[in-house]
Formats: sequence, C-alpha cells, structure tokens
Amino acid sequence: MTFREIDDDAWEIVQRHLPPKKPHVGRPRRDPRHLFNGVLYVLSTGCTWSDVPAQYGTKSTVHRYHLELCERGAYQAIFLDLLRSGYEFWKGEADRCVVRNLRAPVP
Repeated sequence: MTFREIDDDAWEIVQRHLPPKKPHVGRPRRDPRHLFNGVLYVLSTGCTWSDVPAQYGTKSTVHRYHLELCERGAYQAIFLDLLRSGYEFWKGEADRCVVRNLRAPVP
C-alpha cells in the first residue's frame, strides 16, 4: 500500500487538536507533524510499530505519541473536524479498494 503524508490543508485542522507543547530540558522534541505522519503510516499500512521509518521518529516515540492522542480523545475530534471541512480521506485509494473487492474468490 502506498502511504501519503498528511497535506498542509489537513495539517491545519489536525494541529488544533494536538497536545500543547510542554516546557522541557534536554534533547529537542520531534516535530509533531512527523510523529503524526508516523502514526498514520502504521495505521494505514498495517505494519508494526517497530517498522516505522526513522524519518518519523523512533518506534517508542511514535507509539507514545499515538497513546497520548488516544488518551486525549484527539482522534475523534480530528476526524470530525476533517469531515466537517470536506476533507477527502482516501484520495486515490478508492480505486485500489474497489479492485481488491472485485477479485474472484479462490476455490
């Protein structure tokens, strides 16, 4: 399955629902957009957290971010706002889904 990162229009909506940045000491935090794309990568490809590409962060960082979004109930708010804005979730994916469903069953 081909993965597409979130576009700028959707990101404007998504970032309204992300956890606020907390002051901290130490290494700089990962960019929230990279982390969110890492979560989307796992959820849309079905891979394991350990298979997250390094460009999105470490498996533990991306997974921890996912858990934080779950605990905050952010996913529901994000997807409702995206739907209200008319965002098309599966741009380019519908054809692949239809083709997969049209295959003849294996005897």
